[in-house]
Amino acid sequence: MRRAVAFGLAVLTLLAVSSLTAGEASAAISAASCPSPGGARIAEASAPAGQIKVYGHGWGHGMGMSQYGAQGAARLGCSYRTILHTYYRGTSIRTRSLTAPVQLTLARHAQSSTLKAETGSVRWTGFGQTAVTQPTGSTWTVQLMADRGTAGAALVDGNGKLRLFVHKGVPITAWHSGKVVVVKPSSASRSLRTRYDRARFVRTANRLGVTEVIGSGKRTAVQKYLAGLAEVPISWPAEALKAQAVAARTYLTSKYNSSLKAYTLSTTTADQVYTGYRHEAADARLGLRWQRAVDATNGKIILDSTGHPIEAMYSSSMGGYTENRQFVYGRYGISYLKAVDDSRWDAASDNPYRSWSKGFSKTSFAKRFGFDSISSYGVGKRGSLSRVQYGVRISGTIKGRTITKEFTGSSAKYRLGLRSTGFILR
Repeated sequence: MRRAVAFGLAVLTLLAVSSLTAGEASAAISAASCPSPGGARIAEASAPAGQIKVYGHGWGHGMGMSQYGAQGAARLGCSYRTILHTYYRGTSIRTRSLTAPVQLTLARHAQSSTLKAETGSVRWTGFGQTAVTQPTGSTWTVQLMADRGTAGAALVDGNGKLRLFVHKGVPITAWHSGKVVVVKPSSASRSLRTRYDRARFVRTANRLGVTEVIGSGKRTAVQKYLAGLAEVPISWPAEALKAQAVAARTYLTSKYNSSLKAYTLSTTTADQVYTGYRHEAADARLGLRWQRAVDATNGKIILDSTGHPIEAMYSSSMGGYTENRQFVYGRYGISYLKAVDDSRWDAASDNPYRSWSKGFSKTSFAKRFGFDSISSYGVGKRGSLSRVQYGVRISGTIKGRTITKEFTGSSAKYRLGLRSTGFILR
């Protein structure tokens, strides 16, 4: 009897799959083979020294998609849609036309910036100035300068010759679409190697703002931008790369600036890690695996129940359990940023920060939270209601008064210098 039922279900499954397109059929089979995300046991790290012991999991803010969790899920046969629907509850994936340019802030307070024309000549323009051409292989500099008492910005070639001068507030632009350049503001810790599309330099007060503007052409600015996004290793499974591409594209849409009519963000972990051509070149050496994931999900973003793009938060890993937004940041919750047990998926990943621990003396612990001494402390179990409602609760004395305070997971993470918000106290 069991065999007959199983055989009947198998026939129904085959009939259902046969009515789908090849892509839909593949996704259906993948979803059928995908195990549930949770239910595995994640071992704790070894006990640290100290009176108060913190046991933690993962790296980052702990909300939304776990990148290592997605890697493990893809290894287990899960589709990118299943991965995204699991981490972002109650959402849908839809295709939208995204044609606005992308504006990347490289520096706001630089004193100067160099630009090396690596693979071709660069055309420079300034309002009211005759355009000049920078030869291939040369490095030119934009710097603060005053001309007859008028503050402005100047373009100087490799021999120190003045090529352009514009007044404060007027941009100097380097047009280099398709040609690789290296832009290095004086105030930035690293340079950007990119081929899209123009670098823009504007003096405001006594500082230089530097941005890279990606425009649309045969390919949209969004697709060009995503090609240079270095959030996860290119070698990861295809479905994990697709999940990352959709999450990153969705995050980008939340950064739309209506006054500039562009998506505006930084190139660092403050937003998303963009390394431009360096990532594109690495991807080309590995067979364009990342580019294929970006193209396969072209235009796809994640929408909430009202049809609006979600705030697609993600971090390196959660080490078995994602966090509810209220625990991390307090005040209010977001329907799609809820705690998810992803222990089974994480266990199948290469997560190097699955478990860790850190110890504190009672005196050190108290001072980090502004107490003179502490009498009790605690945080709810991961995934519990008390964790969401109260966060980290500490009782102790401050200037002779007995006080109880509550802290968000993010605040506690910062005060204790932890890797993530996924921790418990003992």
